[in-house]
Amino acid sequence: MGMLRFVGFGLAAVLAAAIVAAFALGLRLTPGLERDFDPESAREMAAGYSAEIVRDEWGVPRIIGVSDADAAFGLAYAHAEDDFETIQASLRAGLGAGMIAANEEEARTSYLVQLLRIREDVEAGYETELSQEARAFAEGYAAGLNLYAANHPGERVSRDLFPVTGQDVVALSSFFSPLFYGFGDTVAEIMAPQAERDPAQGQALQVFLQEGSNVALGSNAFAIAPSRSADGATRLIVNSHQPTDGALAWYESHLISGEGLNFAGGLFPGAPVLHLGTNPDLGYAATVNYPDLIDVYALTVSEDGDSYELDGEMRDFDRRTARMTVRLFGPFGWQVTRPADWSAHGPVLHADHGSFAVRHATMGDIRFGEQAFAMMKARSLDEFENALEMGAMGNTNRIVADRHGRIARFYVARMPDRLPDAGVDWTGILPGDRSDLIWEDFAPVSALPHMIDPEAGYVLDANHSPFEVTLGADDPDPADYPAEFGIETNMTNRALRATSLLAGDLDGRTTQGELIQIKYDDAYDAESLAAQLRDAIASTPFEDAAVREAAERAGAWTLSASRENRGAGLVLMTYYMTEGEDVLAEVETAFPLAVDWLTAHHGRIDPEWGEINRLMRGEVNLPLDGGPDTLRAVYGDPQDDGTLRMVAGDGLTYFVEWRADGTQSVLATHQYGASNRPGTDHYTTQMEMFASEGLRPVPMSEAAVRRAAVEIYRPGEE
Repeated sequence: MGMLRFVGFGLAAVLAAAIVAAFALGLRLTPGLERDFDPESAREMAAGYSAEIVRDEWGVPRIIGVSDADAAFGLAYAHAEDDFETIQASLRAGLGAGMIAANEEEARTSYLVQLLRIREDVEAGYETELSQEARAFAEGYAAGLNLYAANHPGERVSRDLFPVTGQDVVALSSFFSPLFYGFGDTVAEIMAPQAERDPAQGQALQVFLQEGSNVALGSNAFAIAPSRSADGATRLIVNSHQPTDGALAWYESHLISGEGLNFAGGLFPGAPVLHLGTNPDLGYAATVNYPDLIDVYALTVSEDGDSYELDGEMRDFDRRTARMTVRLFGPFGWQVTRPADWSAHGPVLHADHGSFAVRHATMGDIRFGEQAFAMMKARSLDEFENALEMGAMGNTNRIVADRHGRIARFYVARMPDRLPDAGVDWTGILPGDRSDLIWEDFAPVSALPHMIDPEAGYVLDANHSPFEVTLGADDPDPADYPAEFGIETNMTNRALRATSLLAGDLDGRTTQGELIQIKYDDAYDAESLAAQLRDAIASTPFEDAAVREAAERAGAWTLSASRENRGAGLVLMTYYMTEGEDVLAEVETAFPLAVDWLTAHHGRIDPEWGEINRLMRGEVNLPLDGGPDTLRAVYGDPQDDGTLRMVAGDGLTYFVEWRADGTQSVLATHQYGASNRPGTDHYTTQMEMFASEGLRPVPMSEAAVRRAAVEIYRPGEE
């Protein structure tokens, strides 16, 4: 007993010392900043909305509302039924100082939101910069979440979010927008330049200093005009590649309202606007592009750290204090404060090796959701282009097709109008003492490399150069666009395969079956990184005889990632065994690891690719065709049993068609099912169809939606 008491006193002394040290570092014990949530008020607010949730045999929620805001209200409730936890996590990311962080990662997010002044921008512009319709839509969505929280109090993960407001919904989109064009990477490069980065290629959403995902991401999109179709149809393939789980996994829904809204497609948790899909007259896909939308300036700072040099004068930082609260116990948390400085350029990051200001394209703009809402309601290519003119989105390509047979590939970017011939490298670190390098305006949308109704009769994108699409005269000329735009010129394997397959169509006509076959192509191009990796393996003089024999087998790989292929594993698992950015440089060490991994788990060096490449959820475990950067995109995470569990790639996919007579047909597939709740009816119901590359019909009219219904109910009355 005495020893236990002694230990207790010792622990108390250590804790007391830790508290003193914490206070010295700026930490304070503080009550948690909980919002006051009244369930009855939430129910009273919900009574002002009128929506029906119509679920089909696949569990996909199709929402029918009197108004657009009613549809948003029903969407929120239905999505909460399927994935309330992820919605809460997403929306909390935009709270800033109001977040009660559960860990260091959330505290970083809280700081970044405050540094970027997201909440201040939303509060200042919510009533003046957003239309009444957009605000009503966001507020309807918030009301649906609040009703669900009122009816299911045990599912609320924290006390800092409810009641959700329309401003919370707008803040989330405003925060995520710059992260999609690389702001998180930029911050990481400034604050931790020596940190090891994700070697994967493609788009990645990295928050603050959080390490990126261990997969490469991308997207595919195709639009075929009647002149190119064998039967005179207009066709669109919507195939965005995102993680299969989490805040950036697609959720499928369908919104119909008495105000003309009728759009089926995909959205992210916490964001009510559908970002890709189709209405009865127009559909569009989204892929990420990579223009230069961020500039970094090296600042000359005074000795006391309070000012910086600009045009020969010292200017004081616009200094505010960011407050991050991390939950400790009960209603209490630690609060840490950090400076959140701005210069004339924008937010400032102070690192050990210097101070840097960052200027990014959507800084201060909260209209991302507003523009997405306008795009969703566009019923012709001209109306869609008008929506793009708003210029509130940082980046994305949009592949579009409409009922009238018009198609387009829009290179969307809020492109800074930089000073030409400024004598600087806009891709590098810029001098922070020149005000002429601080841009204010943006290039018009028309100044970017679009392709509208090309003579070739098709457009496509696979996260590649906008200058190599049809491989003919229709393609934009890179010489027509300023170098300071930073427009990418790379070609992914998906781009190499897609352009060669479509450009190589000798009769100039494409059938529906051929287009679907192109979409599900699982091969690598002879110029791809995978082909180079195969050849590097085959030409490396490994010392071990068994490894040399395996290398000969790898060298015979046909570049197919079909599930039956026995050569794919040797080469593609070498890719997964690499650690740095230069995959080819690691062949000598990575290939033997791949050989050992395959032998240990599969008893041979050449198992069928489908034994490795798997779609897994719950009790379902299925083989897949495809691999990293194939048109049938599958990115896996190595498991202890010698398999790769798909974690990103092909997911929600739409095949939209307007036949020659104008009638529309929509087919779709999704990797898991409509619900993200284990054990529910639609947690795994689409996996068999997805793995076999099958498709299901999507009803588009209200009458068709009601005919396909398995269940119809109102929010709160399920």
